[in-house]
Amino acid sequence: MAASKEITRRNFLEMSTQGAVGLSLMPLIASSCSEANASKTVNGACCLDCPDSCSWQVTVANNQVTDFKAPAEHPFTAGKLCDKMANYPTDVTYSPKRLLNPLKRIGKKGEGKFEEITWEKAISEISAQLQTIIKEKGGEAILPFSYGGNEGKVQINAGDNFFAQIGATQLERSICGGAVEAGIMATNGQTTGVLPEDIIHSRYIVLWGTNPVHSNQHLWTIIEKVRTKGAKLVVIDPFQSQTAVQADWHIQPLPGTDTALALGLVHVILNEKLQDQDYIDKYTTGIEELTKHVERYSPWAVAQITGLNETDITQLAREYAKGSPSLIRVLIGLEHQANGASAARAIAMLPALTGAWKQLGGGLMNMTYELFGDALNYQLLDTPEVLKNKKTRKVNMVQLGKALTSKELKPAIHAFLVFNANPAVTMPNQNLVVKGLEREDLLTIVLEHFLTDTARYADYVFPATTALENWDLLTSYGTPYLTFNEPAIEPLGQSKSNTEFFRLLSKAMGFTEKYLYHADLDIVKSLLDSDKPYLKGITFESLRKTGWAKLNVTEKWTPHAEGNFGKLGGKCKLYDADQNPPIADYVPFSYSAEDLTKYPLHLLTVKSTKNFLNSTRANHEKHTKKEGKPYLDIHEADAKTRNIAEGDELKVFNQRGEVYLTARIKNKVRKGVVCMPQGFWSSLMKGGSSANALTHDLLTDMGGSAALQEARVEVVKV
Repeated sequence: MAASKEITRRNFLEMSTQGAVGLSLMPLIASSCSEANASKTVNGACCLDCPDSCSWQVTVANNQVTDFKAPAEHPFTAGKLCDKMANYPTDVTYSPKRLLNPLKRIGKKGEGKFEEITWEKAISEISAQLQTIIKEKGGEAILPFSYGGNEGKVQINAGDNFFAQIGATQLERSICGGAVEAGIMATNGQTTGVLPEDIIHSRYIVLWGTNPVHSNQHLWTIIEKVRTKGAKLVVIDPFQSQTAVQADWHIQPLPGTDTALALGLVHVILNEKLQDQDYIDKYTTGIEELTKHVERYSPWAVAQITGLNETDITQLAREYAKGSPSLIRVLIGLEHQANGASAARAIAMLPALTGAWKQLGGGLMNMTYELFGDALNYQLLDTPEVLKNKKTRKVNMVQLGKALTSKELKPAIHAFLVFNANPAVTMPNQNLVVKGLEREDLLTIVLEHFLTDTARYADYVFPATTALENWDLLTSYGTPYLTFNEPAIEPLGQSKSNTEFFRLLSKAMGFTEKYLYHADLDIVKSLLDSDKPYLKGITFESLRKTGWAKLNVTEKWTPHAEGNFGKLGGKCKLYDADQNPPIADYVPFSYSAEDLTKYPLHLLTVKSTKNFLNSTRANHEKHTKKEGKPYLDIHEADAKTRNIAEGDELKVFNQRGEVYLTARIKNKVRKGVVCMPQGFWSSLMKGGSSANALTHDLLTDMGGSAALQEARVEVVKV
């Protein structure tokens, strides 16, 4: 049994099944979805790109949802769904704007003009076109694009085997998580640290570049509880988020300087003998090199880089080192800078230096996906041996615009298949992405619920099922809970699952290999057919009944109390000669003199929206109304020099594009910094551009993530 799998954030998002519901299972599925039209309740799960991975229950009568709620008994979901998902059946499944029929483009690309077409005809047409492209250009002329719009194991990347079969270009799905993962792995050898519920034991909590009030709401509930017990909450963030507003102490460094701040804390801890020398001696390597390295990161030197006060840097180091237990929480927001991996790498050293790992609730909290890699049986999800030897080129999703417009890429991309994603909004260098999507010689195929900004450029759009209409199994990158998703209703209209689409396409192209036709339900059952300790007592039958289960991790989860640092020989690497560079270091991003002159303001584009998740829900009038107009936060000094007043309409621009926003002068950012939200759809904004029109496709120092926060802009009043 191939029960375990080495999992990274990247392949956590790539793991999927490649088939659809087989004919032999159709009676079972139909029976599950419409048992005599009687009322029934099934268990399901949120499939969005969120660390909470909430469980839900759906009651149905006559193929209509009559009740939708979170189970109160779930320890983490705790009877509450976020506002983005609380009305999922109404907002998505039964939405009057939902796509229910296949569409074929009849207007210009981007106009969003389509006519209905049958599944049979549409599949036949795209199959013929793909076969021509493969014959004339080769399989690498085809590029798949998918991400976390649906994180269910069955649906997340259903075309893996199909794309491997045809030799398509591989997509590096690393825009989020790759850098922080690479940095933490370089120090700790694994990313799983403190589990979310164990934060209840923490007494000094540092949230570094994360905003759980909006993006990790169930963790925030636990943080609120532990604060009533006397825990201190510190938020480190260049933007005054809603979490920062509620913190005991908001530390606001200049953007992109987190590495210097972390190394400055190391300097103080070692210089003032605040370290746990016994833990360092037993469970780390490289302390001598680190001690010498941080000599130049004195509080004074770090203050010049970060814009912070020397006294704050020293105080933070002292309080953190003496916190008992002290915990640092990092997620993905921290990494979107040129030094993204180095920042995570440096921060990951701190719990080892202070011995915070020795206590329950002490250490570093990041992601939990590795637990599922050592729990489930990935046999049916693994690429078959016959396909593993195929070597095809890779394209990083961050640089999608370059890939679609490059004249040097041989062969050029001639077919683009998109599902679980809206890259016209979510990828950097937006205008270059759009330029690529406008190509008349680019066959673009999109599987979607709604006519997104990306779908408007498609040649064919296929209606996808929602989470209420297909089988799935949900792991989590933020909790140790496994959740089960059973279809509550039969698919509405002509919607089909991602897996069904690829099964039909495989058949139309004449493929007969069994690995292209795995059934959804078989995949779910196979994943749970594991004898690994973490899955002990959890079966398909038990999980279907309860809807959720916590992996069998030890009750007192202290993974590094006695070292055990992953693949690094069991020790935390403060310095590693085998790495390049061997030690975390602050290397400022170098802007040209012209950029600094023309675009004097540092732009932050952040996930500050309460009612959207990435671009999901940003097309729903109810959610956009609640969210309100998109603002540009600008410091009062910068506003004054530009004669800008609160509420003025602004044009924010640089060499890549321009975006129109409303001025907000609340000093949520430092002088010289402006901030705008990500997620708003370009087509629904004045000027037809959103945040990523201003970001560029720079990659982080390690891990291949997007250094979104290294953009510079100028602002003028319209």
